[in-house]
Amino acid sequence: MTLPLTPVWFVALPLLLAFASPLWVRLRLLMPLLVGTPAVLLLLALALLPEVRIAPLVETIVIAPPLGIHLQLDSASWILVALISFTGLLATAFIWLGDGESYLRDRRAFIFLLLLIAGCNGMVLTGDLFNLYVFLEISGVSAYALSALRRDAPALEAGLKYLLIGSVAAVFFLFAVVLVYLQIGQLNLAAIAEGFAGIPGPMQILIGLLMLVGLGIKAELFPFNFWVPDIYQGSHPVVAGLYSGFLVKAFLFVLFHLVFLLLADPGVAGAWLMGLGAATMLVAEVVALRQDDMRRMLAYSSLGQIGLIALALGFGAEATTAGGLFHMANHTLIKLVLFLTAAVLMRSFVSARLADLAGAGRARPLAAAFFVLGALAVMGLPPLNGFASKLWILKGFAEAGVFWPVALVLLAALIEAGYYFRWIKVLYEPRADLPEARAVERWGYAPIAVAAGLIVLLGVAPFLVDDLFIEGAQALLDRGAALSAVLGAGS
Repeated sequence: MTLPLTPVWFVALPLLLAFASPLWVRLRLLMPLLVGTPAVLLLLALALLPEVRIAPLVETIVIAPPLGIHLQLDSASWILVALISFTGLLATAFIWLGDGESYLRDRRAFIFLLLLIAGCNGMVLTGDLFNLYVFLEISGVSAYALSALRRDAPALEAGLKYLLIGSVAAVFFLFAVVLVYLQIGQLNLAAIAEGFAGIPGPMQILIGLLMLVGLGIKAELFPFNFWVPDIYQGSHPVVAGLYSGFLVKAFLFVLFHLVFLLLADPGVAGAWLMGLGAATMLVAEVVALRQDDMRRMLAYSSLGQIGLIALALGFGAEATTAGGLFHMANHTLIKLVLFLTAAVLMRSFVSARLADLAGAGRARPLAAAFFVLGALAVMGLPPLNGFASKLWILKGFAEAGVFWPVALVLLAALIEAGYYFRWIKVLYEPRADLPEARAVERWGYAPIAVAAGLIVLLGVAPFLVDDLFIEGAQALLDRGAALSAVLGAGS
């Protein structure tokens, strides 16, 4: 008997393994399963890709759509699922191979890391509004706990802040879910999309604002992102890398998925989201110039790139949407390299402050080289992957005859260059009193090297994946196909 290949496994496998953690502790299998789970999910995603490129996979769990609970894997959600699995694989491999902090290798971390993967997979796959709220909460609770795992003052403060802000966001979203159900009597997203136009205009606006605030906080969009740098600074860099790598991307994907699915004409909402994206990008990049802590600098840099992705997706054209999805994947690889390198430097020098890391590149040349590669990629310099995806976005705007986003993106890139070259200069400057660096397990560099290799490969040969992101953009924008895939599934 063989197990069927189905999207359900993206949620079920990490959930089942997380709740069976006492058994894995006794069998001493925590770390192999922690790394093996995202690896299996990545292989499952690759196995399902040929089917997904033909037609979306809809897995019904109860009754029949639109009445039942279902998961839908299309070309857009496939990109997110693959990204979540790959990011989880590299981050957990770094925890294992790098012989890192013990609190990241115990049972609590095992449970919360797998729940984070399950919750994010569920968010991008679910076709039910209430289940979206449930998965949103699973992801949130896991993130709150992961931030506080170290149990010192900064970590506990980060976890508490994340809990309070995340809870407020969840309440806003839950209110929107309740109002939608009271108006339409359905929770299936396709059925809601069919009936959303019949809701009175003022109620539509209220529901939209509630969702925007709830998901805008989670997706770290301006002006809802004031809390983000404190969370990244208090959390371990590996955990912050997961937040920047796929958690915020999952929330951002959900926000735009709801806009394109529920609204027959998403132009007005898209324009607002473009404005929020532009503000997020510029404000974050300017504030990053003043940061003297590497974790806070990387946090603001991540916010800037999230703003760029929101700007591209909000425009709603196929070219900018495909470029935005590509940049989403590229930014994940780049930030993995930067945050994992930050973890190496922090472990070596017990600090992330600019003054304390002066000359660190001479003591840790490999870590510094990876940092330089990630910095050049996030700036968008050729021939690295950040250049390929930014160029795709800029070409999309230019072909549409809209040039103000082009100017903003180029301005943001110049500001980025200012603060990243500042950090590169400090890492390599001569220093007579450089403290002796603590030893770092060499195998810990392997996951960083894999991500760095992909940064170069996707920059040199972006044509290898162009079709995947074009198909993802078409799936995200094609409201009619999304509705027929669900509502016609039972016929």
